[in-house]
Amino acid sequence: MVELSGCDRRAFGLSAFGDVVGDARVVAVGENNHYIREFGLLRSEVVRFLVGELGFGVVALESGFAEGLLVDAWINGGAGELESVARDGFTFRHGDAVEVQELVRWLREHNSAGGRVRFAGVDVPGSGGSVLPALRPVRAYLGEHAPEHVHLVDAAMSAAQPYASANNGVAPAKYAELSAAERDAATAALTRLLLRMDSLPRRGPEHLVARHHALGALRLDEHLRELVELGQPEPPPVTSSSRDVYAAETTRLLRELHGRDQRIVVLAHNLHVQRVPMQLVPGVQAWSLGSYLAAEFGADYRAIGVTAHAGTTADMHLDDQARLGIGVRARPLEPVAEGSVEQAVGGAEPVLLDLRSATTGPTSIRHVTTTLPLDVAAAFDAVVCLPEVRPSSFVLD
Repeated sequence: MVELSGCDRRAFGLSAFGDVVGDARVVAVGENNHYIREFGLLRSEVVRFLVGELGFGVVALESGFAEGLLVDAWINGGAGELESVARDGFTFRHGDAVEVQELVRWLREHNSAGGRVRFAGVDVPGSGGSVLPALRPVRAYLGEHAPEHVHLVDAAMSAAQPYASANNGVAPAKYAELSAAERDAATAALTRLLLRMDSLPRRGPEHLVARHHALGALRLDEHLRELVELGQPEPPPVTSSSRDVYAAETTRLLRELHGRDQRIVVLAHNLHVQRVPMQLVPGVQAWSLGSYLAAEFGADYRAIGVTAHAGTTADMHLDDQARLGIGVRARPLEPVAEGSVEQAVGGAEPVLLDLRSATTGPTSIRHVTTTLPLDVAAAFDAVVCLPEVRPSSFVLD
């Protein structure tokens, strides 16, 4: 069994959750896998509590920043139907989950009743496969404010087009097929565009957002380089994850746009929100979004992991016939692992394990369809463990 020292094990409830949150300005709520019904329901409950009771004003999700502007416009009274917003406003098929759609609907209803919550994606564009969703709004901005520089966007689009793909499962192979000169040409074009954006006079928030789109395109280009390096016979033991770098930069931008006193909740995978570096592949580590935020905000950042004791999870795979090229099938969870947080808390009821004073804690946690070694007490301020889960309704049996 797992030895727990200094851990506070309580039945999950919003009061206990609020105690962990405290006065923190940035709170991240994780999940051990995407497309899980109970995780979506839990996070919706938590978001309603944070927004309605604790005054959080920004809800951010592990989805494209460029695409997420559509969701933000819709919850603030924009035209259109929820179905189209859910389809076009999210990357990686996050909007296909009914639980996410219902959360977005609630945010709109909250604002229509006088609330002032904002929504944002924190991730790179195009499900990590294409810079084009980020460059199109940059082109529109420059077309209005600096048309003499539009050619830089066109050059960047042209240089990045050869590796444009539906998702980050396909794009790395296309990127790897490019010559070194072709990769460098794309990186140089995107870098020139970002530098030119920085040379222009700031025109308020509109400029900041356009500049962040250009940054997201460059970060995605760099991330594809990183993924190609990870596929080499001897990848570097320590690398960067430009997706996580960009997510941290997006969080800083949200504070600049909406006020440094604004409270932000970030919904992302446990691997991204943990306070310590993440293991990308065996033997290779990279700083996570959470490790950047923990370094910057210290105790003003809370990382809350979410996992489950038993049930059925979701397994992603590439499928040209599926939306965004991402197929998702149901898969039974493996038995709980020895030394895991799931073993520590058991599966009789939803549990909140407060780890802030822990001296000894679990040594692993569920990750997608397996279990990863992790100093759980170092990685999270708390972990919520649910008794049983199953995939969202759109996932195939």
